[in-house]
Amino acid sequence: ANFIGGVEIESLMRNKDGKVAGVKYTTTSDNSNIIRATADLVIIACGANSASPALGIGSEKLPLAKQPGALTYVSSDNYLKQPLKRIFVDTINQTHMLRRSDGTLVIGGGKLIVGGRDSDDDSPEDKDIDTSEEPDSAIAKEMIAAAIKSVSPDDLESFVESCSENDDDKSFRITTANRPISADGLPVVGLVEEGLYVAVTHSGITLAPLIGELASFEIEESLNAKSSERYGFQILDAYRPTRFT
Repeated sequence: ANFIGGVEIESLMRNKDGKVAGVKYTTTSDNSNIIRATADLVIIACGANSASPALGIGSEKLPLAKQPGALTYVSSDNYLKQPLKRIFVDTINQTHMLRRSDGTLVIGGGKLIVGGRDSDDDSPEDKDIDTSEEPDSAIAKEMIAAAIKSVSPDDLESFVESCSENDDDKSFRITTANRPISADGLPVVGLVEEGLYVAVTHSGITLAPLIGELASFEIEESLNAKSSERYGFQILDAYRPTRFT
């Protein structure tokens, strides 16, 4: 197998019969250096970018929900550097928090980004996260407060209290991105067409070990199977991309 990442995909390559036979990609911003990579099977695992038309899938074959998410990063020179021993998760409020080995708190979820919407908004329309009206520190404090109220240990409560009093020794940073969530909220795993396999899921950090193991086995099986043979795992049948077409 050959992994290609951090590049700009130009298009899929096809043989004379129309079967996917590789990809064309570039590593330069001006597309001056086009590289052609042939393959028996192309596997698309590009998160929210997996539905790009350049990858031969598109929104009709792989409809993704517009559900942006945000993470808050908080570092403090005066706070405990000992990392949390586990990730704290509140599945009801969709809040999670961890502390890295350098002492940085990483917080996601809370009122601002539940399902990509304000949790007090029942509107069915999708909304982008707008952080332009508040500085990062204000947004960070709200996310920190929500996380600590829901899931954090007692030793962090003093930290969020100090956040509201003094910013001198703290650094706040917010990142936002679209999350790879399908239109029905379920993982998407399997052949889109002959020669083109896709794996998209949220959360990848929890599901990737299992999906990767199952996908690798059935991909190898598919390459060795005769056209009349059935292959693959029935456990993945409910998650095939063919359910959208």
